[in-house]
Amino acid sequence: MKKIFNLLAITIAFTFASCNNDDTPSTLEGTNNVSIEFDASFGDDDLILGSSYTTENAEKLKISSFDYILSNFILVTDNGVEIEYPKEKGYFIISEGGVDKKKNVKVILEDIPAGTYNKVKFGIGIDQERYIDGQAAQEDFWTKAEDYSLTWSWQAGYKFVVLEGDFTSETQTEESKFMLHIASRGTTVDLYKEVELSMETALVSNDKSPQIHIKVNADKMLDGSNKIKLSEGETIMGGDKAALIADNNKEMFSVHHVHNGSDSHH
Repeated sequence: MKKIFNLLAITIAFTFASCNNDDTPSTLEGTNNVSIEFDASFGDDDLILGSSYTTENAEKLKISSFDYILSNFILVTDNGVEIEYPKEKGYFIISEGGVDKKKNVKVILEDIPAGTYNKVKFGIGIDQERYIDGQAAQEDFWTKAEDYSLTWSWQAGYKFVVLEGDFTSETQTEESKFMLHIASRGTTVDLYKEVELSMETALVSNDKSPQIHIKVNADKMLDGSNKIKLSEGETIMGGDKAALIADNNKEMFSVHHVHNGSDSHH
């Protein structure tokens, strides 16, 4: 009976220690990287370029491009401390790829202080402060954005979110191209938006480098709080509809899950 008790005690102790190590460690020290992966979808389906999808307004879309700029990342601890990622390193292009474009759906935030994080914040596009710094301050990011067709002329600035393809509707029975280019216009029109997402706890320490998976519903550009019909205008690059879609863009993002892995840069 004594042997059985000892074995049970060891099993309970091991289980407790394992759970404590993986889920709620008593100490978190050092720094490590945080990986954020953006998983594109359209409604309940994965977004795959060249595939067809139907909006709530019964318009059928065949998507050829989905690209956007994210910036100004902030991780928030469970006790409300905000860790701002360095601004000069904090601008990223997310792309589903396509003709002459490399697919890129991951952001790596380097050297994040140890802690337990339960919120992530970021901007969609380029904030006015950064734009006003001038073209020289953008370093090589402007060139990278050009490679993804996410720029106007410098005076007009960047395109923040691009969704392109072909569509049909009840009134547009032959395929027609659509282009949604949602952006600021220099300093005259500011469509930069900020997002704040809650998430299950992400643990960062010397030996813990979490991966955050964010679902991105491209359908929200048209089917968010503001309903947009392409049949009423298939090219949207400014004006009231661009502002409505910019508001919709904030609804695209949600944290799907967090993986607290042991991957480390040390």
